Amino acid sequence: MSFLKPRRKTTRSPRVVGKGGDLQKLHIRVTSPRIVMIEVVRGLYRSAKIIMMLVLIGMIAWGGYLGIRHIFIDNEEYRLQEIKLETNGHINHARIVEVTGIDLDASIFAIDTDHIRKCLLSLPEVTRCDVERRLPGTLKITVDERLPVAWLQSAHYGFLGKVEGGVLADEDGVTFPCEGSLWETSRDLPVVMVNVAAMGTFHHGKKLKHPEVIRALHLIKVLTASNLRADWKPQEIMILNEYSLEVTSHDGSRAVFGMYDHERQITDFISIREHALKTLRAVEHINLIPKKNIPVKFAGAPILVPPQKKQTFPSLNDRDIKSIIDRN
Repeated sequence: MSFLKPRRKTTRSPRVVGKGGDLQKLHIRVTSPRIVMIEVVRGLYRSAKIIMMLVLIGMIAWGGYLGIRHIFIDNEEYRLQEIKLETNGHINHARIVEVTGIDLDASIFAIDTDHIRKCLLSLPEVTRCDVERRLPGTLKITVDERLPVAWLQSAHYGFLGKVEGGVLADEDGVTFPCEGSLWETSRDLPVVMVNVAAMGTFHHGKKLKHPEVIRALHLIKVLTASNLRADWKPQEIMILNEYSLEVTSHDGSRAVFGMYDHERQITDFISIREHALKTLRAVEHINLIPKKNIPVKFAGAPILVPPQKKQTFPSLNDRDIKSIIDRN
């Protein structure tokens, strides 16, 4: 019945078995110019499809961008109308525009809030900054600033004291330059005069490495909290040495304080000044370091009262005595 079996259209190639018993196959790739052309056409077709898809996606994205720009950026309703500034210090709108370069005619969506935040935080007097958009046209900026308590004057570091562009310090000893509107609000602050160069490396925005200056700033803080009379408030504080500070008040009187125990010394200072005021005397100099027997020098030369001379009588001789007796 073998003649009923279907004949194979192909002949089976004999298996080639290696010495190790592994079956080996032969793969043959047939190529021709026609086959190469077909493959090239297929590749171009696939590339054209990808390019068309990318073009379509780009057109959709561009159209979306134009639509968003028309609705938000070019819309007059979202034009910047107000900069709402909240601060605990002295920075103003003009200073913010100068530092950040805000375009006052731009849309609120075109303003880079991160750039504004970084610019303001780069100022040594700024400790914190938040920038928010408030629709339709308000930009809210919240700033926390260092509050200056004194000027610094030092020939070693080139600090010029109470001048525009001088160096200010807060109560913690962090320094920053007097820029913008700080001059108008800080011109009446006292000056700390540093005659010794022991501050180490100096950088704005960082705490001074000078213990005597830090103690002088602490003294200013306590004096400010003591609610002194206007004439008794400090005008200058000179660092005399490692253990004493000399405070010159607005009325010209001078007082020597120690580096510590400021609360007790200020209490003595107020008591002495009040007593001198009641007795109509002006204080010229006080040394408040001693706890007892505080030396006080009053203004004006002491009035010296010349001593009274004894009453003298003319000496009487015998002739004068005889005439007096005869007269009686």
